[in-house]
Amino acid sequence: MGKINKKFLKDILGEIVDVLNNEKDYLTELDAAMGDGDLGITMTNGFKAIYDEVDKIELEDMGKIFMKLGMKMNSTVPSTMGTLMSICLTKSSIAVKGINEISLKDAVNMGRAAVKGVIERGKTKVGNKTMLDALHPAVEALANSLEENKTLSESFEKAYEAAQNGVEKTKELIPVHGRAAYYQEKSLGTPDPGAVAMMFVFKGIKQSFK
Repeated sequence: MGKINKKFLKDILGEIVDVLNNEKDYLTELDAAMGDGDLGITMTNGFKAIYDEVDKIELEDMGKIFMKLGMKMNSTVPSTMGTLMSICLTKSSIAVKGINEISLKDAVNMGRAAVKGVIERGKTKVGNKTMLDALHPAVEALANSLEENKTLSESFEKAYEAAQNGVEKTKELIPVHGRAAYYQEKSLGTPDPGAVAMMFVFKGIKQSFK
């Protein structure tokens, strides 16, 4: 199935930065319709910061690396989305404490820890038109791939597809959190910006295996 070590993690983060940079204007446009309009910039800056941070971490323990990256994300992106992304990183770090290489099983455990962290910190659930609507199906797709003994590459391809489907479904949902909640039915037909951003993260991961 293959595994992800520190060097490969750097490659993954680089791909995520490239995707977010290419989609920065789109994210900004989406966010401007229902939020602060800074999502494209903050997401790109946040992931660029943790991409650069990897080389400063003189450790191979993936748990400690993800914890440090989560802290860096939190200090770099002082926003709701930045906080939730930080939660994803720090909570998932616990699942790989003491591990130098991440297997598909580890990735599933990390993903589920991230989902739980977002639910608890964001006081939200699937269907509330948030990033969770892309993250949760992507993680479950990884879990299904684990059961089917797929490779990491195949698994993250499926995860990205699941995130895409999750984003599409947010078009039919009414937001209940943040500034977007004020728009209610007016948001119908428009995907959730946070879910789109999460989808782009999985796109970057998927592309790193090519």
